Amino acid sequence: MYCPKCGDKVEVNERFCNKCGALIHTKLEPKESKKDTKLMLILGVCLGLIVTIIIFVIIILNKNNITYVDDPPKEIITDVDTPPERKGKYSTIIVTDNFYEGVSIKNKKDINKLIIEDSVKQKKYCPEEILEIENTIIKKFDITAVNLCELSTDFSKELVNVLQVIYDEYPEIRGNLTNLTLINTSINESYIAAFAMYYNFATADTTSTYPWGIKTQIFLNTKYFLNESYLDSSVEAGSASGHFTPNATKYSVVAHEFGHYLSYMALLKSKNIESTLLVNEKNLDLVYEIMANYSQGKYSLDMIEEAYRRYVRDTGDIIGIDEWRGTISNYALAKDDSGKYIYDETIAESFADVYANGSNATAASRYVVEVLKERVSGDS
Repeated sequence: MYCPKCGDKVEVNERFCNKCGALIHTKLEPKESKKDTKLMLILGVCLGLIVTIIIFVIIILNKNNITYVDDPPKEIITDVDTPPERKGKYSTIIVTDNFYEGVSIKNKKDINKLIIEDSVKQKKYCPEEILEIENTIIKKFDITAVNLCELSTDFSKELVNVLQVIYDEYPEIRGNLTNLTLINTSINESYIAAFAMYYNFATADTTSTYPWGIKTQIFLNTKYFLNESYLDSSVEAGSASGHFTPNATKYSVVAHEFGHYLSYMALLKSKNIESTLLVNEKNLDLVYEIMANYSQGKYSLDMIEEAYRRYVRDTGDIIGIDEWRGTISNYALAKDDSGKYIYDETIAESFADVYANGSNATAASRYVVEVLKERVSGDS
C-alpha cells in the first residue's frame, strides 16, 4: 500500500507513514502498477480490433440485403382497401353504366355471367342484411343482378313483398329483367324510378363486335329512395294533386315501373321474342324494330284502344279515349318534350292504380290491366 501524502510504501495495518508521519485516515486501495495498465490497454485495443473485423465481415457478407434510407418512416404504411367514395349523403357506390368492350361472350349464359360479375364486385362494402335480401330477390324472382346497397333494410324487405305480388300474378316475366338497382342521377333528372329497356352492356372480341350483351333494368333514384321522408312526401303530394293515382305510395311507384316492364314483355311476346339479352346480325333489325315500337308507344296504344273498346262495349259510356285515360291520373296523360303522348305511362299508371287500390281502382285502369295480363300471358 502507499501513503496518500508522500507515496511511500506502508503496511496495510499501519496508521502512520514511516517516512513523513502522515496519518492514514482512510482505507487504502492497492495502486495499479504501470505494467498492469499497459496490459489492459493492449487487451482493449485487441478486443476492439477483433469486434471491428467481425462487423466488417458481416457487412461484406450481407451487403446486398442492406437498404439505406435518408429519412426512415416513423410507422409502417400498408395498402388499405378503402370503399369507393359516395358523392353525397343520398348517393350510392353502385355504378350502373359500366361497359365491357371486346370480351369473350358467345351466348346468353356468358352475358348473364358478366352481368352477375359486374354486380357482385360492387357488393363488397354493402351490409350483410341487404346482401341477404338481394339474394332472396335474385333467387325468388329470377332477376339476374340486384344492387340495393344503401337502401334501408325495412324498405328492402317490403320490396320483396311488392315483387311477390307482381310475380305471383305474372310468372311469365321471370328471367328477363337483368338489373334492379339504385342509381345516381344528375341534378336535371327528377324521376323517382325508371324502366330502361335497352342498355348495350358488352361487345364481343370479334371483328364485328357481335354478339352484344343488352341489359334491361329498373332504376331506383337515390335522391328519393335514400331519403324516404322526401320520397313519402313527394308521392303523397303527387297523389293529392291528381298527378299520381289515388292512394299512391312509394311501393306503388315501384309497381309503376314494373307496369312498364310488363308492357315491354307483352310487346316481346307479340313478336315471338323471348328476350333482347343477346343481339347479333340475325336479330338486330328486329330488336331495333321493337325498340322503336316501344319508344313510340305503338303497342301500348294498341292495348289501350283494346281496353277502351271493351269498356265502351260493356258500359255504353260515350267518353273520349283521352278523357277516359285521364280518369286514371294526370300522369297517365304524360307527354314527351315534343308534345306527343307517352302512351306507356297510361299502362304503367293503370298497373300502379290496380296495385294500390285493387277492385277500387278506376274502371279505365282495370280494363287496361285486363288486356295487359292477357298480352303478357299470350292469351290474346
